[in-house]
Amino acid sequence: MAAFGSWAAHGLLDAGVARAWTRSPAATRVSVVGDSLTTGTVPYQADAFAEVGFERTTIDAFQSRGVRTKLKKDHHTGLTAVDAIRETAGDSQLWVVQLGTNDAGIHRKDQYQELIGQMMDRIGGGHYVMWVNIYLPEKPMRQTNWNAALAAAAAERPDEMFILNWAALADQNPRWTSADHIHCTPVGYKNRATAISTACDVSVPRTPIALDPLDTRRPGLTLPVP
Repeated sequence: MAAFGSWAAHGLLDAGVARAWTRSPAATRVSVVGDSLTTGTVPYQADAFAEVGFERTTIDAFQSRGVRTKLKKDHHTGLTAVDAIRETAGDSQLWVVQLGTNDAGIHRKDQYQELIGQMMDRIGGGHYVMWVNIYLPEKPMRQTNWNAALAAAAAERPDEMFILNWAALADQNPRWTSADHIHCTPVGYKNRATAISTACDVSVPRTPIALDPLDTRRPGLTLPVP
């Protein structure tokens, strides 16, 4: 299954219930970049984010996508999908990245950190990033090496990059994965969407990242200092 585009959810929670971030309009939005695992969550993801206080969810996903690779019919790589979201829907303080399943199969393990760093740089300083790690039980070394590279990148950015351990969740819930042990069953996609929104709600700070006005740290669109 392939999908391309953006989906938005507005006002699905009563204003008294929603726990939206404050001080920055971009803080009530979340942007998602991903591959075919992401397209499977599309029917559920905006609602799941709305339940934890996000007013708008924008998703750009396509099958077989990597950080800098794509199918011919895909309009974007992971990197250019960030640009496309900003051009069409504006910026978000929180970005969710669901890439790596394809990258782990086509790149050498010594390239993993470079790929992850390029994606973080494209999103840029002043943003929170929740990156979903990968589950490849039939290729355990690829899974281990990619997820280790993600963990190392997050350790270098402790205040802005967070990891959802999808590998552990999928391993503990075999009914969530399909026959290929990579993609999800319908119930798996629903639970994946919920797990992503819950992780963002629990793990990501609710205040904007404060930066020195002269220090953007990395390339990318940076929010103004409060």
